[in-house]
Order: sequence, then structure tokens, then C-alpha cells
Amino acid sequence: LAAISGPRPKGLKGLGTGEVTLKGTMASKGAYVAILQGSDSRTYVVRAGEKLYDGQVRSITADSMVILQQVNDPLSKETQREVRKVLRQTEEAK
Repeated sequence: LAAISGPRPKGLKGLGTGEVTLKGTMASKGAYVAILQGSDSRTYVVRAGEKLYDGQVRSITADSMVILQQVNDPLSKETQREVRKVLRQTEEAK
């Protein structure tokens, strides 16, 4: 994980893309919001456009969300990449 200098902010803005898990989505005011669990064991409700420590929520659908992550790798030609978090199906097929 790329180190960005300085102390991390508290809450969602201090969590990296790899430190959040998509737990659910729901429709709110005509758009989807995502329910995330952070590595700090807290739950966050986020909308498209909100920022994380190393990226920004690009879009949220019924079963996934896309984060535009900043890449801090000097060997990479890309400066950002899309990371898709998919909602895990918890129901067992019987």
C-alpha cells in the first residue's frame, strides 16, 4: 500500500480502498448508496462522489460499487484505476 505522508484523517476519509468491504446497497432519493464496513469495524453509508483515503467512489449499483483509486506506484504508467467491489451473496443455494 502506498504511503501518503502525514497522519490519516478519522473516519471514511482515512480508509483506503483495500480497507473497506461492501456490505450492502440501498436506493435513496433516486440513487444508490453503499453500506461499507471499514477495517476500523465501523459502518459507513456512502454516496457516489465521496472520497476515501486513496480514491473516490465513482458509482454505486444494486450489487456493486466502483472506486477510482489513485495509484502511487512509480513503476506504473497509470495514475488511477477502477476497483470494483461486488456485493457477496450470503444466501446458500438449496
